Amino acid sequence: MRLTNDAHGRGRTALRRCVGAAVAGIMAAMMMTGPMASAQASPADAAPAGTVADAGGNKHFMVYYRAWRDVTMKGVNTSLPDDNWMSMYDIPYGIDVVNVFSYVPPGQEDLAQPFYDKLKAEYAPYLHSRGIRLVRGIGYDSVTNGFRRYVAERGGSVQDATDADYEAFADHLVATYMTEVGLDGLDIDMETYPSAADIAISDRVITALSTRIGPKSGDPEHTMLLYDTNGSEMGPFKDVADCFDYVAYQQYGSDSSRTADAAADYEQYIPSSRFVPGLAFPEEQDHNRWFDAAEPYESSNIHDVASYSFDHRLGGMFLYALDRDGRTYDQDDLNHIKPSNLLWTKTAIAQSSGVTLEQSKEAANHFLDRMERTKAVPGEVRQAVAAATNLYEANKAVLGKDWDQGYSNTYDPALELQLKGIDIAGLQSSIDRADALIADAHTPADARMILRMARDAAVAGLADRLYTEDQVAQWSDTLAKAIAVVPVDQPTPDPSDNPGAVDPAPTPDPKPEPKPEVKPEVKPETKPVPTGNSAASGLSDGSVSGTTVAANAGKVAARLSETGASIAAAAAACAVLLFAAIGVVALRRR
Repeated sequence: MRLTNDAHGRGRTALRRCVGAAVAGIMAAMMMTGPMASAQASPADAAPAGTVADAGGNKHFMVYYRAWRDVTMKGVNTSLPDDNWMSMYDIPYGIDVVNVFSYVPPGQEDLAQPFYDKLKAEYAPYLHSRGIRLVRGIGYDSVTNGFRRYVAERGGSVQDATDADYEAFADHLVATYMTEVGLDGLDIDMETYPSAADIAISDRVITALSTRIGPKSGDPEHTMLLYDTNGSEMGPFKDVADCFDYVAYQQYGSDSSRTADAAADYEQYIPSSRFVPGLAFPEEQDHNRWFDAAEPYESSNIHDVASYSFDHRLGGMFLYALDRDGRTYDQDDLNHIKPSNLLWTKTAIAQSSGVTLEQSKEAANHFLDRMERTKAVPGEVRQAVAAATNLYEANKAVLGKDWDQGYSNTYDPALELQLKGIDIAGLQSSIDRADALIADAHTPADARMILRMARDAAVAGLADRLYTEDQVAQWSDTLAKAIAVVPVDQPTPDPSDNPGAVDPAPTPDPKPEPKPEVKPEVKPETKPVPTGNSAASGLSDGSVSGTTVAANAGKVAARLSETGASIAAAAAACAVLLFAAIGVVALRRR
C-alpha cells in the first residue's frame, strides 16, 4: 500500500525523533563504556540502583575479607608472585556483615592506599546498597595499650584519666578505623588473658564506644560493635556484654560440640541468638591445619556447625578468609593464589539459614532456565541438580567443585532465591513468540530487526547477574510493542511449529577467568542503562549501524502512522525500541 503525503510527513517526523533517540542512546553508551567513561565514571557507578537487598532476617552471616588479597592491593603483605583475583563486588548474597581484615607491613602504606580509597569511594557504598554492614577488627591490645599511649602522648596517665579522656579516645578509634574508610563498626579481637588493670581500661573504652556504635548507640541499624574471641574468658566481657551486637566465636578446626560448650559459657551473659560461631579456610603458607571444608560435605565442620547454628537458633555463623574458599593444604594450593567459585561459602549461607534441599534445587533450575538461551545447559547438569541429596551437591551441580569445573563460576543461590520472587513467565512466553516471528519468512525484514533488538535486550537482561521487577516489566512492554509491529494480517506463528528455529543471542565464552575485577552493572529501577559498545551490541545478526536502525525505525513509524496511531505514539514506540537496542547489555561471561 502506498502512503499518503500526510502519512509520509508523519513518518518523517517520527523518523527524526527516532534518530534523536538513537543519537542520545549512542552517546549514553559511549559515556558508559567508551573513552569518556574513565574520565567521567563516578563512585555511584558501583552502587546499582537495582541491587537486591539481602533478606538476612535475624541470622547473621559474616565473612572475613582479607584486604591484602583484593585486586587493588599489589605486593602488600605477601611473598607470592600470583596476582590477586577477588574484589568486594564478588561477595555473595546472603552475607550481612563483612569484616575488613587488614595488615599492612611498615613501608607498604602507599601500596595499600588504593584499596582504602576504593573501599570508601566505591566498595562501601555498593555493599551498603545491598544492606551489608562493614566492620574492622582491632586487637584488644589496641584498646588497652592504645589508650595508655593516647593519654601519655597528651601528658596524662591512666590513673588520672577522666571520662572525657575515654570519650576522646573512643572518637579517635571511630575516626581512625571506621569513618576514614567508610565503615560501620568495630570488631574487638580478644585472644589473650588480660590483667585486672587491662579490663578496667577496656570496660571504660567499650562503654564509651557503645554510645557511638552498636546496639546501644543512636544508630543501631547502621552501626556495629562486635566481640571477637577464641575462648571463654569472661573477665573482659561480662560487664560490657550489652554493648555488643554479638559474639563472634573463633572455633577453627572444631565441630559443633565445641560450639555447644562455648554457647553455654556465654549464655549467662547473652542469649544464644547473639552467639555466632566461625570456621576458616586454609590460608596460604600457613602452619595451622583447619580442616573445616573437606568432602564429604555432610561430614565436614561447615555442615555440622551451620546445621547446629540453625537448629539451635544461634545468631548465624562466619567464615574466615573468604578468598581461600575451596583451597586445601596441598602444596600447590598452599603456595599459590587461585580464584574460587565460593562453593563452600554459598552452601554455608544456605545451610545456616535453613534453606531446604527443594528450595536449593528450585534456585538452581531457575538460574539454568534463565541462562539457557545464551549458554546451552548440558543434560548432565540438570541431572546432577535432580540427583542432589544435600545443599552442597545442588550448588556443586551448577558451580562445579572448583573454578572452571562447572556450568557457572558465579552462580549465587541466595540471590537466585530472591530473583525467583520476580515473575518472568510472561516475558519468557513473549520471547518464545518473538523467536517464532523472527523465524517466520513472512515477517518483514524491518519488523524482524526490531523484534530481534527487543528480544535480545530481554534475553540479555534475564541472563545478567540480577534484574528488577521494573526491568522485567519494561522488557515485556518493549517486546509487546515490537511484536505489535508485525502486520496484523500476518498469521501469528506458534513457537511449537518451529522447533530448533530460535535465533539465539551469541553464546559468551564460558571460561573468562582468572578474571580482572568487574564492577557490577548499574541496574536502574525503571530502565536499563545502556552499556553496549555500539548501537546494536549483542544482536544475533551482528552489529547494525545507527543509520540503518534509524532508517528501519522510520519505516516502522510510518506503518504505525498509517494505522492511525498518533505521531507521538509512533515516535515513542520507536524511541523505546531503539533505546532497547542501544541498551542491550553485553552478556557477562559465565
